[in-house]
Amino acid sequence: MSSAAALLLRPTSATTRPLLHLPSPKSFVLRLHPCRRRLPVPRLSLMPATSSSSNNSPPPPFPPPPSPEPAAPPSAFAHWTPPRAIWRGLSALLLAGQVFHRVLTGRVHRRNLLAQLRRVGPGSVGVALLTAAFVGMAFTIQFVREFTRLGLHRSVGGVLALALARELSPVVTAVVAAGRVGSAFAAELGTMQVSEQTDTLRVLGANPVDYLVVPRVLACVLALPVLTLISFALGLASSAFLADSVFGVSVSIILESARRALRPWDLISSLLKSQVFGAIIAVVSCAWGVTTHGGAKGVGESTTSAVVVSLVGVFIADFALSCLFFQGAGDSLKYAMG
Repeated sequence: MSSAAALLLRPTSATTRPLLHLPSPKSFVLRLHPCRRRLPVPRLSLMPATSSSSNNSPPPPFPPPPSPEPAAPPSAFAHWTPPRAIWRGLSALLLAGQVFHRVLTGRVHRRNLLAQLRRVGPGSVGVALLTAAFVGMAFTIQFVREFTRLGLHRSVGGVLALALARELSPVVTAVVAAGRVGSAFAAELGTMQVSEQTDTLRVLGANPVDYLVVPRVLACVLALPVLTLISFALGLASSAFLADSVFGVSVSIILESARRALRPWDLISSLLKSQVFGAIIAVVSCAWGVTTHGGAKGVGESTTSAVVVSLVGVFIADFALSCLFFQGAGDSLKYAMG
């Protein structure tokens, strides 16, 4: 076998090539020729293409960024916010103007007005009458004791009637209304404000001032004079009863003295005061309610603040109206002594 393989691998002649040519090991060695040329690699440029004449020139630089404008100096009131009391006071004035304009133009929601009238009028009669009766009896004790010692028991009725008609009845009725009605107005509107019910009314096409504020203000303005008259009548009756049963001053003497001392203007001024007091209570309570924020805590703070501010406004208005209505020396007690 080895001899046959040797015959096959051995060349037959000098010119004859072998059947199987095995290359030499040197042919498997890779040689790097130093003269081989490199392939050109394209370069990417972010600059726009330029003409052939400017190939050798350096690329133009980027334009410089614009210089920022100098900031304006901060104003003295840039970060100033008005105190909440001033803001709410201006809101109350604006709300009062809107209510007055809507009343003049007849934009009143009558169904809500009737509901608020039932609430302010009959709903507050019991508290107002009870308060007026005890206030009248308390003043009767002070007046009758002193006037009887001076022998002026016939003028007790006139003094009580003037005090009740001019000052006590409208002021006491306003205090009761502020505590009962004003606090309810502020709490209701404050709850509606923090729960976004007023925004829902706007979405539905209803104006919250027409639907919520105007009926409440008109109800207070119309109901408080009636409550004041009823309180005056009950206060005078309770005073006459106490004077007769405790101090021995006849009821007829008390009522006759009151009839001589009272003038129509005394009752008219009492009704005008009641209307002004009702407007102050309703506007302040509604304004404090619609400016409420802060959840349940804000509702409580708005309710308390509304009652306090309403009472302060009532006392200030009472002083101003008394100075306006009753000027100069009076002669009512001269008629009361008969």
